[in-house]
Amino acid sequence: MPVVFGVVIALMARRSCNESERTHATFVLNFGAAEPSVQAVDAELWMNGDLVAQLHHEALTDHLGAAKFEGTFPSTDGEMRVDVQLRSGEHKNATVTVNLTDLR
Repeated sequence: MPVVFGVVIALMARRSCNESERTHATFVLNFGAAEPSVQAVDAELWMNGDLVAQLHHEALTDHLGAAKFEGTFPSTDGEMRVDVQLRSGEHKNATVTVNLTDLR
């Protein structure tokens, strides 16, 4: 089973904010066929050495569904750290490099 086992991070939107060079983005974690075995997901977005966003998404029923978060961020480069807890109690971890510069 791959580390992220089908977690798809999709950048759905991006725009520059009014005064500074901030980046707006929406991130969606989609677990595909593995979704029924996922109990919870925690994600952190790090930019310039700082934690800029956190997400905790936990299944309250038999299905977790997609996890979505959005925000306005201080940089166009970052690192997303993802920890997925399976219903078995096992954890899967991944680090994904996020580059938003191509969307300008």
